[in-house]
Amino acid sequence: MKSDTILRRNDQILCSAVDAERAVMMSLEKSRYYGLNATGLRIWELLEQPRSVAGICAHICEEFEVDPPECEAAVLRFAGELVRSGIVDASPL
Repeated sequence: MKSDTILRRNDQILCSAVDAERAVMMSLEKSRYYGLNATGLRIWELLEQPRSVAGICAHICEEFEVDPPECEAAVLRFAGELVRSGIVDASPL
């Protein structure tokens, strides 16, 4: 996966906020629950529309105090986990 990879939500994932900084997600297909912290929840919100990893990083860097290279590495790791879990789909630009 690269920074120009486009991420799209899997429409079969249900998500519900626990509070302003946490959410739980459920895959009906896999019967699995997932938890999100504030940053993960913000990434999920940003994916309401398909977005590139770079686009997500730009928003996260504006909203959180994080170094851009550190942000990109973390978002790429998290996006990889989401793809492997079937929560999002990834496609090249």
